[in-house]
Amino acid sequence: MQDANYGHSIAIRKRIADGEIPAVWAGGKWKIRESDLHLLVVPVITSRLDEQVEEQVEDDLDALAAKLVASWPEVPEERKAELGRLLT
Repeated sequence: MQDANYGHSIAIRKRIADGEIPAVWAGGKWKIRESDLHLLVVPVITSRLDEQVEEQVEDDLDALAAKLVASWPEVPEERKAELGRLLT
């Protein structure tokens, strides 16, 4: 299972022992049903810092788009607004 990127075998065995993952011991190995593999996935909790970084990236992209649109003097003003919406 470690080869399939489900986590380290020690961690998986601990989760089996704790009852988090249903499994049976057969043939000298723990067997987990394919339908239970989703239980091996650990959800990622987004931190507030990640949200702040994401907001900053969006703000930077908005600023870049505005700068690009503003630097095109041959484009009529009504088209600049339209291009700005398309770029963001």
